[in-house]
Amino acid sequence: MSDLWVIGDVHGALSSLRTLLQRARLADFEDNWLGDGATLVLLGDLMDRGPDGLGVLRFVRRLEQQASEAGGQVISLLGNHEVMLLAALRFRGRRRQGGDPYGLYDYWKQNGGRLRDLSQLEPEEMEWLEERPPTYLHGDWLFVHADARLYLALGHTREQVAARTSAFLRASTPENWVDFLNAFAEREIYTTEQGGDLAAEMLDFFGGKRLVHGHTPVFVLSGEPSSPFLRPHSYAGGTVLGLDGAMAYQAGAGFIVRLDADPGRLDQPGYVGILDTVYLTERDLAVGLPRTERD
Repeated sequence: MSDLWVIGDVHGALSSLRTLLQRARLADFEDNWLGDGATLVLLGDLMDRGPDGLGVLRFVRRLEQQASEAGGQVISLLGNHEVMLLAALRFRGRRRQGGDPYGLYDYWKQNGGRLRDLSQLEPEEMEWLEERPPTYLHGDWLFVHADARLYLALGHTREQVAARTSAFLRASTPENWVDFLNAFAEREIYTTEQGGDLAAEMLDFFGGKRLVHGHTPVFVLSGEPSSPFLRPHSYAGGTVLGLDGAMAYQAGAGFIVRLDADPGRLDQPGYVGILDTVYLTERDLAVGLPRTERD
């Protein structure tokens, strides 16, 4: 079984993404794919907040092509910040004519939008963003961007969700985009008393035995203080795994995880399924211990 690696919201942190992929031996120091037949899943929100969203997009696209040629795959999901950017692109030219009555362009800017990303995005890159899948199923793992009900509202199969998502992204009226972004704005539904039932409903409809999401930083889900040493957060009775490592909120934060892709292994009681976690900031390096004390 080939390796399955997952990383949460990157938010323009190109340097951090490069470091994590190098440490996981998925990319080399010249930004080339090293993962052979491995699968890398990015949970959406490549853009905004951080310094180089466009650089992240172009790096991911490069790896996507190279991984495909090597027998692996890179899957990048649709996040709400991709939708924000696409809305800003569609409606920015209509602002003076009153064609952006809900302020979708300003909403994108206020939520970390970078004018460089918007102005230098090529047409084929915009098309690539529009084609990002809203869900991905790999073995017993179901991957989505948001811990929100919107997927269930869009359909009861992954195909229905993809078709409805595509329809929203082709819409010419701002009301449709507002509805879609409002649905994406929901968070933390699996932390409630009904969280386990909602996760089970998602898995029943879309497949899988564990649900993996980004969107909400793990320090919010866990109640821990934000720090570079945040961990993946398993909750809702062990059926949900939160992987937004807060790269946009805390210097030095971020991680990438390798999940157990063997079918049936997640049936083991209490088994989270994380085989390895690679951090951007290692705790022992941060406190300055010499190498001999770390080994």
